[in-house]
Amino acid sequence: MDKCIAENPDMPVMFTVKRGLLLLALYYSGLLPFVPLRESVLESPMPSVYNRTYDPPPGLMRNKLVMKLVQKLTMRRSLFQHLEARGIQVYLWVLNQDSDFQKAFSLGATGVITDYPSKLRMFLDNQSS
Repeated sequence: MDKCIAENPDMPVMFTVKRGLLLLALYYSGLLPFVPLRESVLESPMPSVYNRTYDPPPGLMRNKLVMKLVQKLTMRRSLFQHLEARGIQVYLWVLNQDSDFQKAFSLGATGVITDYPSKLRMFLDNQSS
């Protein structure tokens, strides 16, 4: 990746899991405004849909309390607003229900990834009217 960035410094870069965890640490420590970020896109699953739509393997990801904590820590409107102000786009996935679309956009997500684009189109059309 470093070789690609060296060749084209304007290339869009997504947050890796490691950099995403660093992002959260910087956000909660209050240091995020002072740290330069080279990434231009943050993609993340929305934890509230994880156990409803997927069958995770046994372990922490099946624990509803853990998933609620992850939701609370990662889905922060102020974090998304800060990223947007820095020109970083935020996409949440995989959202397939109107209530999920509403939640994502109310948090300030730039966009959503869905299995049902026509359903998302109808939702967006209903929001603009």
